[in-house]
Parts: sequence; C-alpha cells; structure tokens
Amino acid sequence: MIGKILLLILVLLVLLAFVLRLGVLACYDAAGPWVKIRLGPKFLQVYPRKKDPDKEEKKKRKKQAKAEKRAAKKAKKAADKPEQPPAKRPVGGILDLVWDLLPVVREAAGRFRRKLQIDDLTLHVTWAEEDPADAAIHYGRGWAVIETLLAFLEANFTIKNRQVSLDLDYLTEQPRVYIRVGLSLTAAQLLGIGLGAAGKSLKVLWNHRKLLKPARRPAGADGKKGEVNHGKQSSCE
Repeated sequence: MIGKILLLILVLLVLLAFVLRLGVLACYDAAGPWVKIRLGPKFLQVYPRKKDPDKEEKKKRKKQAKAEKRAAKKAKKAADKPEQPPAKRPVGGILDLVWDLLPVVREAAGRFRRKLQIDDLTLHVTWAEEDPADAAIHYGRGWAVIETLLAFLEANFTIKNRQVSLDLDYLTEQPRVYIRVGLSLTAAQLLGIGLGAAGKSLKVLWNHRKLLKPARRPAGADGKKGEVNHGKQSSCE
C-alpha cells in the first residue's frame, strides 16, 4: 500500500515538473521598472522590493553578529596555527580547465535558448521630438529596428503572445515607452538542462582533479619536516 502511494506521488511530481512553468516577467513604463519571478501561476515581485524597517534592522544586526563571530574564529585559528603560505596552483592548468568547460557551457546555453519560451512580448512606443521632421525620420527608422528585432526573436524563440506598436505624436516633445517581457520554461526542461550540464562538468573536473588538490609544499617549508640548524656545530666536525 505504501509503495503504491509513493509511486503515485512520484508520478504526480513528474507530471507537475512537465506542467509547472518557471520564469521571469519584467516591465518598464513611465512609473519605472519592475521584475517578478514566475512560479507556476504565481508571480513574486523581486524588484523593487518592499522594505520593512524592522526586518531590515534585524537583518543588519544579524549580519553584523555573524561577521564578528567569523572574525573571532579566524583570529583564534590564526593564533593557534602559524600562518603558512598558500599553495600555488599551475595557471596553465586552470586555463586548460576553463577551455574544456567552454563547450559544456555553450551546449547548455544553446539548449536553454531552444527551450525558452517568450510568453509575453509587449512593446508600445509613442515617438515624439521637438522637430516634427526629425520625428518623422526617426519614426521610420524605429519601425526598421523593431522589424529587425522581431525577425531575430521569431527565428530563435517561440513567441506565445506579441503586441507591438509604434505611433507618432506631433503634439508632445518626449517619447513614451512601455515594455513588458515574460520568459519561461518548464521545471522538467530546466532540470534536464541543469543535470546534463552538471554531469558533463563533473566529468571535466574529474579529468582535471589534480588542480582541485592543493599543491604540495617542499619538505621543510612548514618548519616541521627536516631539522633547522640554529647555529649549532655539526658533531662530525
């Protein structure tokens, strides 16, 4: 019975991962920009954040206490153990590691781009300038820029909802812009991209595992290996 319940929960989680969409929604208008994180049907605003004076003061005191505690531990550790020079790592080996990781990052970025969906692309621009002739010229150029941008986005992404407009206003002197962009992908897609990139990255790190180990210092560097002659004459003399 318990096994059937666990299996049912696992199936529901898998189905939820393929349905639940994660993403971001950003907007800019005359009131300023704002950004929200999408978790399924819910949106959580992350910018601008609503500040609570009491919470900010508590976080500040807590952060200061942690910093003082870390400083005390560090001072105690430095007093108990003599300071030793940090182990040096070969610079060339680090460059080789970064070079081998670049294909993994490039492949993950390509998969992310192909899976990413533009849920909402809204752009409303009202162009206006002091000189009506310049306004008309820039109005035509604006349409050329917008059409080029749309062609690029449609060739590389799936656009679910699109609303684009560009108007010309001779009665005002300042342009007005409203932009709203929503991006998302399913939790299963994000998990697949992350696990694939993590597996290949671990393989590269394993091949370069010698870089992850501290370099050995020569014998006698810490004062323990090998005896140091403090002015005493050798018994062989």
